[in-house]
Amino acid sequence: MDGTRSAFAGDLLTGGAAVAGLPRVVQGQPGAVLLVHVAEGTVLFANPLAEQLAPRTALPCSVDDWSRAAGLESTAGDDITDPANAASPLSRIARGEPVHGERVTAARSSDMSEEREALWVIGLPMNDAPVDELSSLALVVLLPLREEGMVREAQESAERLHSRAVLASDLSFTISDPTKPDNPLVWTNPAFERVTGYGREVLGQNCRFLQGPGTDREAVARIRRALETGDTVTELLLNYRKDGTAFWNEVVISPVHDADGRLTHFVGVQSDVTLRVQAERERDAALLDARDARHRLEFLSSVTDRLSEVLDPDTAQDLLPSLVVPDFAEWAFATLLDGNGRARHVRASHANPALATDVERFQDLHTALGEESISLQVLRGRLGPTLVTVRDRHLETGVTTAEAATLLRRLGLGSAIVVPLRARGEVRGSLTLLSGPDRPPFTEDDLATATDLGARAGVALENARLYAQQRQSSETLQRSLLSPPTRSAGLSIATRYHPAAEAAQVGGDWYDAFTQPDGCTVVVIGDVMGHDVSAAAAMGQLRTLVRGLAYDRSAQPDEVLRRLDRLLAGLGLTTLATAIVLQLDALAPDGTGDGSRGIRWCTAGHLPPVVAEPDGSVRLLPGEGIVLGLGAGQDRVQQEARLALGSTLLLYTDGLVERRDQSMEVRLAELREAVADLGNQPVEALCDGLVERMLPKGSDDDVAIVAVRVVEV
Repeated sequence: MDGTRSAFAGDLLTGGAAVAGLPRVVQGQPGAVLLVHVAEGTVLFANPLAEQLAPRTALPCSVDDWSRAAGLESTAGDDITDPANAASPLSRIARGEPVHGERVTAARSSDMSEEREALWVIGLPMNDAPVDELSSLALVVLLPLREEGMVREAQESAERLHSRAVLASDLSFTISDPTKPDNPLVWTNPAFERVTGYGREVLGQNCRFLQGPGTDREAVARIRRALETGDTVTELLLNYRKDGTAFWNEVVISPVHDADGRLTHFVGVQSDVTLRVQAERERDAALLDARDARHRLEFLSSVTDRLSEVLDPDTAQDLLPSLVVPDFAEWAFATLLDGNGRARHVRASHANPALATDVERFQDLHTALGEESISLQVLRGRLGPTLVTVRDRHLETGVTTAEAATLLRRLGLGSAIVVPLRARGEVRGSLTLLSGPDRPPFTEDDLATATDLGARAGVALENARLYAQQRQSSETLQRSLLSPPTRSAGLSIATRYHPAAEAAQVGGDWYDAFTQPDGCTVVVIGDVMGHDVSAAAAMGQLRTLVRGLAYDRSAQPDEVLRRLDRLLAGLGLTTLATAIVLQLDALAPDGTGDGSRGIRWCTAGHLPPVVAEPDGSVRLLPGEGIVLGLGAGQDRVQQEARLALGSTLLLYTDGLVERRDQSMEVRLAELREAVADLGNQPVEALCDGLVERMLPKGSDDDVAIVAVRVVEV
């Protein structure tokens, strides 16, 4: 490569100089081609684009007539068709002078716009042509300038050059003669030799000598068809220099016709665009890598998000293999440890539904994998993340039964990746992914992705396990504070406690039902504000205080709440809570009466009790009073009523009815309707039915329920 081309290549790579961009403006563009007789100053031959540029112009014609028909002007606005304008590029070409690149404009054939077509003129005398009929001619090529930003700088850039030969040295021109056998080359410019290494010795040969093993045969066939039909063609070919080195050659071949329209020559414009192709390929590779990285991150994020949404550890373990199939693997299975440290297959998933039976059978074979299998070696910590092509020897040492080996072969092997499911420094399981025989084998990039996936999945599975453990502990603690109701003659009592659906914390909801020394039954419902251990501790204190105050002296509800206010203030307890204390009369000792019960209740900021009458009517019991914990001396108003035999009393916490998207009035109306529909069922079924009907998707809050029915003794 000479100094001029080296400088051009550097500019093209840096993108810093307009000169570097100029060849990119004209490369790959079919141009108007003329063959001009130098001595006579006449245009003898033209290609179809030149004919379109100067329509209705018969050949031969003078250069000036052709320029006038094309409406050519210089960039300075000079009429280059003026014979007096000796400096115009076409005039200089007609005198046999080379023009290495100048900008002109041509009139468009349309009358709809005054815009003009920007062209780059190159003129090369062919006095060195070995063929007599060419040696008196000059080749004129007018290339369209399509990139406007570079068009503005093209002329200025060329003027700054010590020689305008940069473009001409970069673009090689060839002329072939289709009237001779095999369409041989009859002329090449010096740039052709600089680019290809071939000089005048190739004249008389077809230019297929530039082809080689990497040349696209379909592109060559397209060129051949265009030459056979006499059409203009543009192709990008991998060609080979004389020294055997490959380069990317952008070729534009145009047919040239004489005055009678006969095909006389093909003019080829060739440009070495290797640097451009390499830059484009590097860009495409970088974009592909970026897209691949983005897709991998999206895949990892998707799997992590799906696992994080599942709070049950068994469900999360079962879900994991299906999240990587079929996007990442043909099939996959997870192997985890049970409580005794034994390996078990939790779930397998396959992309082919037709193999579902085999997948289920593989899941049933909990001991199918031996201790020497890669899955268990990774699980035991003897191997780290592993990428391997599965061979028969892996089946011989890795499975314990012939049935398991047969299943694995049917499910498909190929390459395998096994990664640990690690959390908090411990391996909790392993994930095995298999490509199957019909997919490309896994790569090191796939191994890195799977390793990341294993780490994320391990943490998600561990979080689900800890959540379930904490939830179970919390619920056990909560239920330990809620003793079952005592049996009371003539009353059927049922209680329910449902922890929040999406919380692993103890809460402040409580219920209680017990018998006082005088035989009266006390029913309590309450809700301490908050959902944490402090709320649970406060709930336990309040429940104990209420039970003690109510049992002592067989206190009535208003007395219980007034004394509770004093105790909370005196002991410095800052607990805030809502509650209802309700007392039902004892049965008459002699068993007389109509079976109804007198009731008394006192409300402290709690939702109203619901009563379902034997006739099916449902009402809310009135009650007023502010929450507990606001100091002693609060006004506590006690209400009284009677419950007929067969009546049902319902006390509940706000988790049963409170919803963000509905008003309390609407929800209380729904509760009354539900109690009316379910009121004839046993109180146990009534409680379950209310939870199912009022909370079909669970509750964001704890729910406590007490149902009491007056029954015959």
